Amino acid sequence: MEKYSSRRQAVLEVVQNMRCHPTADVVYEECRKTIPNISLATVYRNLAYFERQGILGRVVGCGEKEHYDVELDTHCHIICSKCKKIVDMPYPEDMKNLLAKYCDDRDFSSYGLSFYNVCEDCKNKNDK
Repeated sequence: MEKYSSRRQAVLEVVQNMRCHPTADVVYEECRKTIPNISLATVYRNLAYFERQGILGRVVGCGEKEHYDVELDTHCHIICSKCKKIVDMPYPEDMKNLLAKYCDDRDFSSYGLSFYNVCEDCKNKNDK
């Protein structure tokens, strides 16, 4: 395993320990708790590095800010159209097989699928 600089290691550990889909800004704020002088540019650079290395994924389609994902297995996302919360959802087996064949037949290197709705928290806020 490659040995990372302390800043690179901190960025990776923050994302892995959050177990959510954080933005670079959220990762930056968490990293500053242990490395107060880390820069936002360093966080962005390291997130991009981990994405290129296949260690992190990026969630597409959830607003202006990019969100990062440590779960690299094949899954899709449910994104709240109000608060932008992202939840992992496994592909139904028949859909997973269909998408895999479709992408293999066309030589796609990857694919992603997101579903949009209003989450329970946002629904409950509207009910009050």
